[in-house]
Amino acid sequence: MAKEICSFGHTCFIEYLFCNKGMSVVKKRYILAIILTIALVLGCLQLAWATPEKQDAFLKITSDPVDAQVYLDGKLIHKYTPCTIRGLTPGAHHIEIRKSKYRTEKRNVTLASGENVLDFSLAENSLFYMWLCLPSLLLGALMTLFLTVVAEFSGIVIGTLTGVARVINNKASNVIAGIYVDFIRGTPLLVQIFMIHFGTPPILGAIFNNGQPIPINPFVSALVALSINSGAYVAEIVRAGIQSIDKGQMEAARSLGMTYRQAMSHIVLPQAIKRVIPPLGNEFIAMLKDSSLVSVIGMEELVRKAQVIVTRSYRPTETWLEVGLIFLLMTIPFTRVVARLERRLKIND
Repeated sequence: MAKEICSFGHTCFIEYLFCNKGMSVVKKRYILAIILTIALVLGCLQLAWATPEKQDAFLKITSDPVDAQVYLDGKLIHKYTPCTIRGLTPGAHHIEIRKSKYRTEKRNVTLASGENVLDFSLAENSLFYMWLCLPSLLLGALMTLFLTVVAEFSGIVIGTLTGVARVINNKASNVIAGIYVDFIRGTPLLVQIFMIHFGTPPILGAIFNNGQPIPINPFVSALVALSINSGAYVAEIVRAGIQSIDKGQMEAARSLGMTYRQAMSHIVLPQAIKRVIPPLGNEFIAMLKDSSLVSVIGMEELVRKAQVIVTRSYRPTETWLEVGLIFLLMTIPFTRVVARLERRLKIND
């Protein structure tokens, strides 16, 4: 066979390699192995450098919540999430997701050949979000109203006794009532709440529990703090109401043989109460708004409910706007009632 190859005149290197009788068989094998290795490497490089044909892309779209309409490059494709869009051209595309009562989500994506995945989380629009928050906030509003009503009632009792104590002819009661009113009116309500909720447990523990603090329920702390605070302001209202009554009323009652207590109970206080009703209504409205401060000790009223919602939704604008509207709706009726009482009492005068 070597003779037949040589008869072609050594037309290629392989023919020369096989026909060369002076070269050993081992050397021929080494040279042939090198040639085959070079050919294999060149072939692999050619395959690696070859430009592959572009394949179509397909896109899987999911959303929370589901059943959102899908728009591709500004056109409705009549698909609802979750869905898969096939036959797309690789490259840049605009994806839009729409659902009633939720905000529209838009994304510019660059699709690669083969499978692509997009996941959307849809946020409620403002009105729908406020509607979803309303039940929880209304529960907080009921607690706010309950705290205000009970605290104001307790404050009226405390304030009436303190207001009377400030005007009667007794120096000891005058001084004690004056210290209470000056201290409460001269310190912020927030500080008073902290003093009662965090400052009282060690004192109670030292007296009743061998030095171990006795924790207080936030509801009790809130109620006590609001009642004491309201009592100081009501005391000033009652004192002003009593002192607004002409001194001749007291003198006339005493001239008729009444004692000081009888004159105060039957003559002065009934007239004073008539004059202090409108200011007490204003004090109730102020207490309704100030009750929001008890949220700092974890009391689950309106403001605390809103704080919890904001930490979960990260949407403070709509949440606090709704809280403000609820407070407004609670205070407006009382404002109108106070205004009507003032007009009626003026007519009766």
